[in-house]
Amino acid sequence: MRILKFGGKSVATIEKMQKIAKFIKKIYKNDKKIIIVISAMGSRTDELTRLANEFGSENLSKRELAKLLSVGETESSSLFSILLNSFNIPAKSFSANELEILTYGDYTNARIAYINKTKLENELQKNTVCVIAGFQGINSSGEITTLGRGGSDTTAAAIGAIFEHDIEIYSDFDGIFAGDPRELDYKKLKLANYEQIKNMAKNGAKVLDERAVSLSKDYGIKIFSKNSSSPTKTGSLVCPIESDVISISTINHLSKISIIFSNKNKFNFIIKNVLNSLKDVNFYNFEINNNEISFLVLTANKIQIESVLAKKLNLLKK
Repeated sequence: MRILKFGGKSVATIEKMQKIAKFIKKIYKNDKKIIIVISAMGSRTDELTRLANEFGSENLSKRELAKLLSVGETESSSLFSILLNSFNIPAKSFSANELEILTYGDYTNARIAYINKTKLENELQKNTVCVIAGFQGINSSGEITTLGRGGSDTTAAAIGAIFEHDIEIYSDFDGIFAGDPRELDYKKLKLANYEQIKNMAKNGAKVLDERAVSLSKDYGIKIFSKNSSSPTKTGSLVCPIESDVISISTINHLSKISIIFSNKNKFNFIIKNVLNSLKDVNFYNFEINNNEISFLVLTANKIQIESVLAKKLNLLKK
């Protein structure tokens, strides 16, 4: 069995979807039990949000917004199912309503309470690829809800939990890195533990959704993070291990830098190099909390400081 999730940038165009469909066709030759969770295409969610604000930015109904935003995943799951069928792969799309993905809480930031897996099991028995619209849910009144940013990761983790099976999450990166690979040539984290990745996400890193990691940890589900453009390449594995990992996360608008580490024995090494890196710059709100060191810097100095830290902590590729 395979449970795969594809993010918005991975399915942004028909060409990208076709590449993924070819990958699924290869998998299908050897494994007929496939579940796919899919995000909205490209920046579709942002486009729908902007459209909603144009029509009524004041007193915007969260109920109506959730209903509107869910359209993106309905669209992509249906289109991808059509594409798979054109590749002679039997596929069927499912909305949250069809699968009974029951949620509670806010309309636009709901939490998953229950998923009825009966329909999925029935289709898998017929060797049908199940394509699930991520990000969606329904509340106790049968109304549409959405799971907030990163919600499709959470959908995939919940599916993994009910089937007690590991999940694969595909994005436009080759896995998870020690820092933002768009800014510096950071090393890839081949192995990382759940808490490490949760802390990175909490501190602004563009990694897996924090709730998805929590769910996976609770149910003992491993997460494989890979690149949808090169799906056969080795990515990163998030699992219940004591990995020796240090990473840097930044929240740009706050200019907050966080150094997150899993091996407490390295604390003296880390704090020494952090303080040496900051000796000639102004920094504020310096905090040490368990396995995390954080502080604020001027936005203009952020990249420079991050670069110095990455070199001193040996986080860059050689």
